[in-house]
Amino acid sequence: MTDQFNLSDEPIQTPEDDQFGIDPFARSLAHSIRSMNSPRGATIAINGAWGSGKSSAVNLIRYHLKSALDSGELQIIDFKCWWFRGEEALTLAFLQELNSALTKSVGQKTREIVPKLGRTLLQAGPVVGPAINLASGGLFGALSSGSMDFTKRFFPEGESVEDLFNQLSSVLTQQNRRFLIVIDDIDRLTPQEALAVFRLVRSVGRLPNVIYILVFDRELAEKAVQEHYPSEGPHFLEKIIQASFEAPLPPRDDLNAAVLSEVESRCGPPKSGEEAQYFMNIFYDAVAPYVKSPRDVTRISNAISISWTPIANEVNVANFVALEVMRLNEGKLYNAIRTAKDRVCGPHSEGPRNNQTEEEIQGFIECASENNREHARAALLRLFPRFENVVYSSDTVSAWEAQRLVCTEKHFDTYFRMSIGDETISITEVDELIDRCDEANFVKDIFLKALATIRRSGKSKVPLLFDELIAHARRINHDKILPLVSVIFEIADNIDRDEDRERGAWSVGDNHLRIHWLVRRLTFQRTTLEERSLMFLSACRGAGVGWITDFASSAIDCHYPRREREPFPEEKCLVSEEGLPELKSIALKKIKEAAASGQLISHPRLPNILYRWMEFAADDSASVKSWTDGQLLDDIAVAQMAKAFTGESWSYGLGMFSGLGDRVAKRSTIASIDGLESIMDVEKFRGRLEELEKSNVLESPHKEQIQTFLDAWRSREAGED
Repeated sequence: MTDQFNLSDEPIQTPEDDQFGIDPFARSLAHSIRSMNSPRGATIAINGAWGSGKSSAVNLIRYHLKSALDSGELQIIDFKCWWFRGEEALTLAFLQELNSALTKSVGQKTREIVPKLGRTLLQAGPVVGPAINLASGGLFGALSSGSMDFTKRFFPEGESVEDLFNQLSSVLTQQNRRFLIVIDDIDRLTPQEALAVFRLVRSVGRLPNVIYILVFDRELAEKAVQEHYPSEGPHFLEKIIQASFEAPLPPRDDLNAAVLSEVESRCGPPKSGEEAQYFMNIFYDAVAPYVKSPRDVTRISNAISISWTPIANEVNVANFVALEVMRLNEGKLYNAIRTAKDRVCGPHSEGPRNNQTEEEIQGFIECASENNREHARAALLRLFPRFENVVYSSDTVSAWEAQRLVCTEKHFDTYFRMSIGDETISITEVDELIDRCDEANFVKDIFLKALATIRRSGKSKVPLLFDELIAHARRINHDKILPLVSVIFEIADNIDRDEDRERGAWSVGDNHLRIHWLVRRLTFQRTTLEERSLMFLSACRGAGVGWITDFASSAIDCHYPRREREPFPEEKCLVSEEGLPELKSIALKKIKEAAASGQLISHPRLPNILYRWMEFAADDSASVKSWTDGQLLDDIAVAQMAKAFTGESWSYGLGMFSGLGDRVAKRSTIASIDGLESIMDVEKFRGRLEELEKSNVLESPHKEQIQTFLDAWRSREAGED
């Protein structure tokens, strides 16, 4: 195979191109043809299914007959039967090819004989079908439909077929050269046209010094004979063909090697032994069973030549090739998978496979052709672990995402759209980010650009960056962890976008939580507790107030849980117990600076910061209430606090009409007032809210913020939430 596209599916021309062991067969057959002394219409058949390499075998036979052709010992007549449609057109075209070749070789002796012979072969009826303009022009020119007159003009009456045949035989007997008539691709004809070719050979074939090579699928030919000549059956072909050979079956190892060579040429070699092992496991279960002929190799090569380029390196090569083979051979199964993202992606969430899962995989398997359902099952189990009898950990699922497997929701669509969706970061971007993650300005720029890129879902691309960093965390060199963590801590508040938060009753993820996942993936199992403590304390000094408060709270909770549970073991703690006082000190300093500068009141995480301020400054709790009291004097600040303490809840209930449970959670606005008395004067806060509700001092959106919060508070008091 070459590196260029082979979309034309051309057969090979020389032994150097032979990958499948066809040449020894062709060389032997060429030797036999050359050794035939005074053949008389010897007819050789090369049989084989579509794509089995029959035409390649003919080309190699021609190659090995080159010396006989050059010496004039042999002349080849190619009859391209698929150029013509209709029995009459085939007959005339065949005779024209024969007449043209014989006239050039024998001279005027045959010039009148072949046209006369053709007349008798066309006596059964008129020429039918549209006008036919023979490609080679010449003796017969253009034939018009429904006209028997041309046969009288070109094929004058007088002699019998037997007389004409004997005259032609006499001329050919005197020749020192032999004629090899090759009729390839009979499979392309309709059954009636194919039978017409066989009848032609049967009628004209027994000529001296003439050899025929007929190339076709014997199974299809015998089926056509059986339909049209049921009484003759296989004897019809036996009367025409003296020697019949099956095109040699390529060794399966050669076919597999050819596909693997094409994949490497198009998609590149595996990057590691593990990747190669994974590829070969999928290859033998999902690809190799469908590679049965050289044409299958070509079809796969042509398919990936086109479909790989738009998504090169954005998908897993093994998954990509397996799905392309499925698309070519099991279209119904392919489409069933393409439209069932939610049923094939991810791990099975209920442990070992149950009857329901077995029914699901069986539904897909039944979309495959009956003879290949076992192969389809193996392919599905390889591509979609959800169907396996295995429970996978979150680390394994993260590894699937890092490898961009089709079984992950994030990358599934890329395999079927031939493009990267807006839910995916290109591998080129990921590789560059990992390579340059110790460059602070570069990382900042990447995240700020991602923050400004809004996807169809309304979220920015920041969550996608975190997902990729989490998935590829093990690829980040140890000496680059501190620079990356430091810059992430520094920009954490800037990229804390509310719209990036996952919504719904069970969704708790936001960009701060993603940072927690990332730092744990980067450091746990790769650093000691002491190393982590030094690293995080260093990074926290440059952090914003929202993130340092969140991080310090999590670090303290590892050692002193707020809920009824045991403290975390050392290997799961963020910083050492000895480092907590310094961490609290850094956080308190940041909080007080933000409070003094006026930045704190507008911070999107104001409630959390205020509660943690109270917690961190246990010996100075009055400072928190003193600050909130001061804010209650400012009308806009009151509105900002109302907004900050307005939350949402999600709930499910029974369907109003069907009695079935809701499939979509209901969103409710709530007033988050639990514990509010610890950080402010609640009565004064309520009074200021109601005062501003009645007045027209504030404009939109502040007035609406106060109204929404008060409505939620009153609903809570009435027991409506």
